[in-house]
Amino acid sequence: MAITNSDVKLFESQRLTDEEDGGGRVTGSEVIDGNVNNLFQDISRIDRTIGDVALRKAFIGISRVLSLND
Repeated sequence: MAITNSDVKLFESQRLTDEEDGGGRVTGSEVIDGNVNNLFQDISRIDRTIGDVALRKAFIGISRVLSLND
């Protein structure tokens, strides 16, 4: 019953914003790998030029479905 790579998941916080509230608690919503703009929105040309920083809070966790045979 070892933990595999597919068991390790990244979960969203309550608020995916750059506000001072810190993002909130963990939700059950998984951040799907490969989806565009999962955590961050597109970077504008102005933000890239001035070096704007965007931070997001996310949680890492183990999510595993157990069967009766485990």
